[in-house]
Amino acid sequence: MWAGYKAKATRSTVFSKVVKREEINDEVIVLTLKVPNKMARDLNEPGSFVFIRGYLSPSFFDTPMSVMWADEVEGIIKIAVQVTGPKTKLIANAKEGQEVYIRGPYWNGMFGHRYIKGTHNSKALVVLRGIAQAPGVIVILKLIQNKNKVIVLLDKGKVKANFIKDYLEKLDIAFVEIDLLTEEGQRILKEFIKDKEITVVYSGGSDEQHLNILEYLDTYNSEAYLAVSNNNKICCGEGICGSCEIEIEGQKMRTCKVQVDIRKALERKMLRG
Repeated sequence: MWAGYKAKATRSTVFSKVVKREEINDEVIVLTLKVPNKMARDLNEPGSFVFIRGYLSPSFFDTPMSVMWADEVEGIIKIAVQVTGPKTKLIANAKEGQEVYIRGPYWNGMFGHRYIKGTHNSKALVVLRGIAQAPGVIVILKLIQNKNKVIVLLDKGKVKANFIKDYLEKLDIAFVEIDLLTEEGQRILKEFIKDKEITVVYSGGSDEQHLNILEYLDTYNSEAYLAVSNNNKICCGEGICGSCEIEIEGQKMRTCKVQVDIRKALERKMLRG
């Protein structure tokens, strides 16, 4: 019985003040935003994201952004904005002290929640490339909280910066900076995946990266679990509009709301685009 036949409360849209604006480079801006404490607490989960737009922008400018950091005591979150078009440019142009609209919380920004949350006292490999470094921070924090040893492979990707290095150094985590698109990067990735002590791998990056890692797992470490960033198009976040819908084995799934079989989703996407 879904929610006791009662309508679920809609997610709130709130004004959020830009507390801090960090310009990493021409490609990436990190915004620290003031939010209600409960929202910050709810967003302190792997795969969390919000919709954000400039305070003068219409609602159809809502843009999904992964949460990079959440502090429920201070009531703040951090997001990393990759400037790619008019919507993200308006968000990135927000100045300190200005306000933006935020709608949330949402949580289906990754597939494989159960593997991240359910892995304890083990060893985990986290592979992050480009702007997907941002949601990787909360994934890493959850793995550490569960007393796992975490190793991170970090690739600048198109954003040309490893902008979470400071977080990793503060957490005293072993990380290696690589280029996954080179032979050397692939060799390093393969060697880490061969480590049988690794029981879970998180891939933050493109679907091609996810598939690359899945193929290595099948070959060298088939017992390890895989969790990945959700790269499907997300428009409403509520499972209504259908822009995120995919079909797996005849069943239609709206991926902004539903966890899917990672292998089947990747194989379907690679075959059909």
